[in-house]
Amino acid sequence: MTTVRRMRPPLAHEESRIRVLHDDVTTDRFRWLRDKEHPKLHSYLNAENDYAEHSIAHLGSLKAELIAEIKGRQPSDDILPAFRVGPFEYVQRRADGKAHPVWWRRPVTGGAYQIIFDPNEVAGAERFYSLGVFEPSDDGRYIAYSFDVVGSEWYKLHVRDVDGGRDVWHDVGRAGRAVWASDNQTLFFTRERADRRHHDQVVCVNILDGQPEVIFEEANERLAVVVRRSNSGDWLFIDVYAMSDNSGAQRGAAEVWCLPSDQPRGTWRRVVGRDLGHKVYAEHWHDRFLFRVDDAGAFCRIVSAPLDSPSPCNWKELVPHRTDVNLEEVHILEQHLIVLERKGLCPSLVAYEASGEMNAVIVRGEPSCTLIVGLSARGRYSVGRQPFHSGKVLYTVSSFVTPDKIVEHNLIEDRSSILSHASVSGYDSEQYEATVVMAKGEDGVDIPISLVMRRDRKCPGPLLLNVYGCYGTCRWPSFFSWPSSMTERLSLLDRGYAFGIVHVRGGGELGRSWHKAATRERKQVTHTDLIAAAEGLIDQGVTTRGSIIIEGKSAGGGTVLSASHLRPDLFCAVLAEVPLTDIIDTEFDFTLPFALSETTEYGDPHEVGEYRYLRTYDPYYNLCADRVLPPTYIDAAFEDGQVLYYQPARYVAQRRFCSLDSDPELVFRTRFVGGHGGASHGPDVAEQAAYRMTWIIKQITRSHT
Repeated sequence: MTTVRRMRPPLAHEESRIRVLHDDVTTDRFRWLRDKEHPKLHSYLNAENDYAEHSIAHLGSLKAELIAEIKGRQPSDDILPAFRVGPFEYVQRRADGKAHPVWWRRPVTGGAYQIIFDPNEVAGAERFYSLGVFEPSDDGRYIAYSFDVVGSEWYKLHVRDVDGGRDVWHDVGRAGRAVWASDNQTLFFTRERADRRHHDQVVCVNILDGQPEVIFEEANERLAVVVRRSNSGDWLFIDVYAMSDNSGAQRGAAEVWCLPSDQPRGTWRRVVGRDLGHKVYAEHWHDRFLFRVDDAGAFCRIVSAPLDSPSPCNWKELVPHRTDVNLEEVHILEQHLIVLERKGLCPSLVAYEASGEMNAVIVRGEPSCTLIVGLSARGRYSVGRQPFHSGKVLYTVSSFVTPDKIVEHNLIEDRSSILSHASVSGYDSEQYEATVVMAKGEDGVDIPISLVMRRDRKCPGPLLLNVYGCYGTCRWPSFFSWPSSMTERLSLLDRGYAFGIVHVRGGGELGRSWHKAATRERKQVTHTDLIAAAEGLIDQGVTTRGSIIIEGKSAGGGTVLSASHLRPDLFCAVLAEVPLTDIIDTEFDFTLPFALSETTEYGDPHEVGEYRYLRTYDPYYNLCADRVLPPTYIDAAFEDGQVLYYQPARYVAQRRFCSLDSDPELVFRTRFVGGHGGASHGPDVAEQAAYRMTWIIKQITRSHT
């Protein structure tokens, strides 16, 4: 078999373009890769795919072994309980021979389930399918659902008449969140204008006449909108929030509007103005609004105000701000205020009385884990829900070592019962240990690292570190979801690896101040925190220099590339999946997704000072012949709607151009099916994970021989 040593890495065609900005002269040889119709594009991308395959061809048996292990760890079907809306309960069940689970429902009083929506019948779903929303009307007559069958995140919104078994309306735009008014025929949803790449319109449509009307439009290009319904169901809210804020399921809004849900053609009222200058999340509880607000500090407090006079002068504090406890989410039951709190990395679910007095701590999570309140359809724009007129709260706990466990807690009886606990064949949680360790950043700040390994692992040993560190996004350990993905990581742990998530500044795990500490002129703190974490784990005996692989996805891919440029000696290898590799060029083109919002995170290259700072770490513009970089895996998705395929493609082409030997340990794969998150189903899911792990094992073996 021809080995990779006899192959020359592919080199992209060059079409040089000189650009001068702020007296800085740069040459872009690979701008042509932006053109999907360029005659040389597919031949180049396919050549890179072939080279990547050949690079691990001699490890085919290992890859096949890993694929079998991943497939063997898939959870048993039907682990999710039904969620209730009005008189029906809804559930997904997998049918024999079908790629995607089918939606069923039955009356809450009992009876037989009936199929109401089969995504396998959607044209294109055999290749790729992603659910956006699945929202039943209160009476169950209609279902609003959206889907993407390309991977571009263009979710098409449809409304189905369940009794008639057919779609009665659809929208031609790019839809986001959708909610029903309580009249059971008026639907509100968010939509992107054609010249924008974020949701800036709220649209209203009465299904009986089918004429959509834009009822709210945000003109500020740095702001986006979301429409939602209160937990009580009595109010509709429009939140206007900064596009750069991705701090969690309940993002704080700069402005909030409200409307009684039984008056869908009424006049929206502004209850929080953007002149307040704070981030607010609003809810409804009996005769008042509740606001989670950051006016007393970044970790927020909870206040209440009368429905007819909710101005700050009428706010009454229910839950005070605490400097060490982040109030992440607020959930309302008829007689209970439920707050998802987090101290450090450890979450708690706490019940409060109407007076603000703490009633009970429902659950204290593991030192670092995922805790999700409510049940949802698990679509991209789905939200958790549970019966409002109930004394029971539903939540899901998941971690490195705990497969997803859905629990119902009876607040009246103070008793919990497990509704569902995912079962993984052959998995024994007692063989693994999850901890949180600290490393000192350059400025002495403690950087937390969520870490997992086998209890019998010999230290030091190889280590895979995952990182994100942007937009205030939180990355918590969980069992099935990214970035943990333990169904694949266990194959590494069982081979002596440790796996960790580094909660660097720039993320939101320790609150909004944690995010702000690494933005714009301080963005490189994100990269130096990752470096400090790696060095700290060496000092603590977990690993050694030459045994550390760093991994990041999307903006996290840009993080690991920048960190490896700063310290190429520290890392054995780098995985950058669908990475943001050319920050400067992205921010110059505001037609690209998220480009404008990224100036808040990284700085604006139109400003000379901010351009010069970006120039010091932008991965694309810091490639040069005299810096030898670690072996690197990079991938892209041709239909990606977030990081467009040519961003990583240009980085790879430029890196090969700058390297004296075309950088043979650089591999680049482009997926032609699916989008930013990878394949949605089928054998490609396991294959993509197995390829990455095979490549990781190859690099560790290579570094120790």
